[in-house]
Amino acid sequence: ILTILWLLSNSVSAHLFQQQVEQDIKRYGQQQNWLKYDAEILIWLPNKADHLPACKDSVQYQRTTPNNAPIGRVNYLISCTQPSWKIRAHAKVKIGLEVWHAKTDINPNQILKKQNIRLQRGIISRHTQRFITSPQQLINQRAKRRIRSGKIILPSQLQQRLLVKRNDEVIIRASSGSFVVSMKGKALQDGKLGDKIYIKNLSSGNKIQAKIIASGVVETLF
Repeated sequence: ILTILWLLSNSVSAHLFQQQVEQDIKRYGQQQNWLKYDAEILIWLPNKADHLPACKDSVQYQRTTPNNAPIGRVNYLISCTQPSWKIRAHAKVKIGLEVWHAKTDINPNQILKKQNIRLQRGIISRHTQRFITSPQQLINQRAKRRIRSGKIILPSQLQQRLLVKRNDEVIIRASSGSFVVSMKGKALQDGKLGDKIYIKNLSSGNKIQAKIIASGVVETLF
């Protein structure tokens, strides 16, 4: 469910801009295996958007930092080639999502077990705040520092263990827009959560770079 709040509602593709933000969030959610979420989106377009000439080609919407999660302040460049114009716009995005929290107080150097964690809805409002949606990323991990009961557990609070080892068989997930495919690969390097490592695609034999998103699972883009 998307709650859309408009700061300015301008004539230049406001509805399409809204749709683009929704699509970017949906695509990222699919890549990260979000099962259920809701988003609050605050969209801003500059005043001059009302006075731009109509675009004879399709209007292009491009995130200025496409490698970041579309959470928090998400900046866009909106452009047209005929006639030529560009404007900058942004959306402020908050995601409501079930993420793993500490069920009990967790002490430094403690090994996390199932009884120490619980899945609970949290609000994510910064793209730099990495969070955990899979229990496989938590069980048997060692805490670096004290985590109080009820707090979201962040990867930075854990001593990361290797999720992929060299020569392991892994699942490669590749996406383009809403299209996602999976294939088998072989890890050419060790890696922890979030690391980018080289993988051999067992179908094509090609060597590619992919990011580790879970134990034995990596993702890349077409």
